Amino acid sequence: MAKVPNRVGVADIEHLERSTAFLRELDYREGGESCRDRASAVLAWSEQLSRARCTTTIRTRLSVALGDLANLVAWTCFDTGLTVAAQRYWDLALEYGADSPDLVANVHYRVGRMRLHAGERHSALRAFDAGLASALSSHTAAILQANCAWVHAGLGDHASAMTCLGAAMSEFSKTRGPVPGWARFFDETDLSAMTGMVHSELARTVSPSSTGRAIQALSIAVRGYGPGATRSRVFSLIALAGNHLREGDADEALRCGTAAMASRVGSGRVLDRLIPLRLLAERNRGDADARELATRLREFTTRD
Repeated sequence: MAKVPNRVGVADIEHLERSTAFLRELDYREGGESCRDRASAVLAWSEQLSRARCTTTIRTRLSVALGDLANLVAWTCFDTGLTVAAQRYWDLALEYGADSPDLVANVHYRVGRMRLHAGERHSALRAFDAGLASALSSHTAAILQANCAWVHAGLGDHASAMTCLGAAMSEFSKTRGPVPGWARFFDETDLSAMTGMVHSELARTVSPSSTGRAIQALSIAVRGYGPGATRSRVFSLIALAGNHLREGDADEALRCGTAAMASRVGSGRVLDRLIPLRLLAERNRGDADARELATRLREFTTRD
């Protein structure tokens, strides 16, 4: 990498921000395996900039840029199963990003997602609530409310899930102006995906009658995600396959599950979500398509 300058200016910050944006795009498209090591190396070098001379304005922008990158490194660690390292980088992101309430809120959101992935729903809810306490923008609040809805649905609390999902939609409708890179993923398509995830959980914990709404929202998300959001599309396909199994539509479940496996995203979370789908397919052994899906998933999730 280049020599660390003695004085940091706007051009240095813009270069760091562009590097983070590029790495974030890789993560969304190809998974954390594609960029984790590169992102952590860029962060290690870029932290040296904080020891160089600069104006107060530049130093504030530098700190936010470093916090943004540390947040991304943490996310790629989480995506590849390195949860201890992820938490360490998120702690660093909170230090650097202290002057940006919405970045702090985004860090809490991502910490919550790691806890939710581990099945620690109450801990995840505390993280999301901490994010809401810091959030300034409606867009940030929408992200956090949608994830609170996901937690409540997983806990079987239909009323709270619907309240939070409604709040997410309301806050999202108020979004104005540019959205920072760390939150730009959350658009109409992602809101549809989250809606589908909430109803998927309600179908599991409260009533199978929620599968129809889940399928509708997830289908919209699958169609809406572009090539730059491969991992998010895969997650929606996995959830869609599970809902089709619950509906007794095993041929559609096979189609969605096969499409998810074909995407080849370097993400441990994808494998983690495919395993419950395999178990669900195995419980439907009376159907040939469900048996075929279970076989393909078993081969995919147990290979080296």
